[in-house]
Amino acid sequence: MHSPTTRNKLPARALALALLGFCAQAGAADDSKRLTTMSDTELDAGMKAGVQVVLQRVPIQMENQTVLVGAEYEPSAKIATYHYIQAGTFDPSALRTRFTTKNCTTPNVRAILSRGITFRHQITAGDRLLDFSVKNDDCRSVG
Repeated sequence: MHSPTTRNKLPARALALALLGFCAQAGAADDSKRLTTMSDTELDAGMKAGVQVVLQRVPIQMENQTVLVGAEYEPSAKIATYHYIQAGTFDPSALRTRFTTKNCTTPNVRAILSRGITFRHQITAGDRLLDFSVKNDDCRSVG
């Protein structure tokens, strides 16, 4: 049994690890069940804590030539925004498909999406900017 202090920290810690696991492409523990049942207050606290964890570790090398350089969460809009730099050129359609697939097939991220959180991805390569969002409805088309 957890003490009240420890119990209050678990949701934010679990969500922080889920977000960091997504961003760093590491295998985070599957906390999807807990993420779908926590209160909105816990979810917002966890999202804020997750962003702080990411910010303490940037830059984070992603797949290929993509580097995560920043993150933020807007609680009133329920939008988590991730900022990336892409070395060289990129195919916008391929990047959008890759990020959408990753968001929709990662259990913890999928659970967060099901709670109404939107994941916004802003990818910069030179003077080009790709800005798109992944919402729960986008996962219907992902196998």
